[in-house]
Amino acid sequence: MILVDNEEIQIMVDREPELTVKNSRLYSKEEMKKPYLCKVRVAFTVFYQDKQYVILAPKGYDWDGASIPFGFRWIIGAKGSPEFLVPSMVHDRLCENKGFIDYNRKLSSIIFRELLIAYGVSKFKANIMYEAVDNFQKFMGWKK
Repeated sequence: MILVDNEEIQIMVDREPELTVKNSRLYSKEEMKKPYLCKVRVAFTVFYQDKQYVILAPKGYDWDGASIPFGFRWIIGAKGSPEFLVPSMVHDRLCENKGFIDYNRKLSSIIFRELLIAYGVSKFKANIMYEAVDNFQKFMGWKK
């Protein structure tokens, strides 16, 4: 299934991700720091600048949702808003596995922005989130 297809990038997914929220009664406080769970293995294929990349999210992958500072949630939205879940899952996988995209920080931000738009976030809000994520990654040391 094609999620994104524009002049810059194409993103496909082999199946629709099945996502859920962990039941806090079944998980420790530490495990609940990443409350979102992917119930099936999902592969995203990205075509960018004549290269192909594959981003795998294994069954059981967990992550913390969109990292939106508390003071900005009234503008951007809650970290667990449905339209943020798949993009944040893919972006977290990329941050944990930079080799999936040849350590290209900018590409990770582009993928995040394009998935936000594909999952219903306005272009304006997606661009704000893109800039915030890209600049945070620069600050945190992901230079390329």
